[in-house]
Amino acid sequence: MEQSNKNNDWKTPSDAQNIQDSVYRTGIAKLINRIHSTSTIYIVAGLCQVALGLLVIVVAILGYITSLWLSTVLTGIASITTMVGFFLVYHTVSKLHDPDLLLRNAMKRVMESKN
Repeated sequence: MEQSNKNNDWKTPSDAQNIQDSVYRTGIAKLINRIHSTSTIYIVAGLCQVALGLLVIVVAILGYITSLWLSTVLTGIASITTMVGFFLVYHTVSKLHDPDLLLRNAMKRVMESKN
């Protein structure tokens, strides 16, 4: 009887390391574990897009890019990228506090379960 309990694959022996302890050991894994929705990823992506777009614009304006046509093209592309990043952040934040979101999601689940 005792031999069967020691060889049971369903139970973790007390001297073995727990899986949960080994998975979340690093700080990055803990941070990613705390992200519970995709809206957080969208906000971070939008902010990175804005920051990198503004960085390219600053580099082009300061004259680190000597070619005038390349500087102009990069400034235009970076401006559009920055505007899209601002829109992504705005759109994501405005949808976070939508009062009808819970009702809309519930109706969507009901319709999908009936089909």
